[in-house]
Amino acid sequence: MTEAVFARGEPEQSDTPFEKPWPLAAWPAVPTRFLQGRDDRFFPLEFQRRVVRERLGIEVEEMPGGHLVALSRPRELADLLLVAG
Repeated sequence: MTEAVFARGEPEQSDTPFEKPWPLAAWPAVPTRFLQGRDDRFFPLEFQRRVVRERLGIEVEEMPGGHLVALSRPRELADLLLVAG
């Protein structure tokens, strides 16, 4: 089974997110949060704080973990998301 899946090769990715602007005039009117792993070396916390503040106008919420917190700390991530819900 695994061999059959790998034999198909990687599916072609759409270039749309990189080539076309967001199609709506404004972001949907839903609560927006930005959770960031404190130890992310790919997108450092200070960099994310600046970008999120500039682009979204909100503050970053920190949590323990690195770049892939959904994989490394799924329970903590879920707990943080459920608190706001």
